Amino acid sequence: MIKRETGTGLLLLSPGLILYIGFMIVPTLTCLYYSLYDWDGFSERYGFVGLGNYARALTDHNFLQSIEFTLIYTLLTAVLINVLGLGFALMLNRQGWLTRIYRSIFFFPLLLSAVVVGFLWQTILNYNGVLNAILPKIGLTEVEFFSDRYTAMMTLAGITIWHSLGFVIVLYLAGLQGVPRDLMEASLIDGATKRQMFWNVTFPMLAPSTTMNIIFAITGGMKEYDKIATVTRGGPAGRTESMAYRVVNEAFVSNHFSYASSLAMYMLLMVMVISISCTLYLRRREERIL
Repeated sequence: MIKRETGTGLLLLSPGLILYIGFMIVPTLTCLYYSLYDWDGFSERYGFVGLGNYARALTDHNFLQSIEFTLIYTLLTAVLINVLGLGFALMLNRQGWLTRIYRSIFFFPLLLSAVVVGFLWQTILNYNGVLNAILPKIGLTEVEFFSDRYTAMMTLAGITIWHSLGFVIVLYLAGLQGVPRDLMEASLIDGATKRQMFWNVTFPMLAPSTTMNIIFAITGGMKEYDKIATVTRGGPAGRTESMAYRVVNEAFVSNHFSYASSLAMYMLLMVMVISISCTLYLRRREERIL
């Protein structure tokens, strides 16, 4: 009976396992293989260089700059989107037709692809775009959103938050719906203020939602490519290039395919280490709270 159940389980698991091996394990191993060679992606001949590409990456200013941007951008978006998402979820955690409309408004951008979102905001925010055409007519000066490293980063972060905020709000709303009402009533009877109820009852019960939102925000930020490619194209002067953008640029623009593979392996390692570390820390936090 046990063998039969095991066989049935493996049979049901096999389609997903085959897809995972085909689209995750095999490409990763292939990328690792090419990273050990010197190949431009087209030539029939390529030479073995061992860890040469990895050593080169450690002294590559452009790649190191992309790591710095990616880490700052990820931290910025992860913090802001969770703070705003929780705030809006608290405001939308009530019944009524107007609340349902607001929920739909916040969720609507999530239905658009990242490429569409990037082109949309690039059209609005570039110097000759829609916004700068309106500002002088209301007595304001034009704004150069992409001429400076920090304004470009903040603009990209704002676009990402606008696009993904609905997903964060939905997860926090689901968590708020799961807060036991008897705990809220007991805290009211004990004379707790709304602020005390939030920090001592509501927020701790949102630990699972917080964990998921933080992990999704971190992994999404570490892999950001689409919006950068459509909004800033890595500018100004490469100061908004993410690791993913650097990998694609090296592989398909500069034709340094093997070198791009080594950068991709560095990126994979960083995403794994950061996401696993954050997951372990947040799961332990959940266990302590719940």
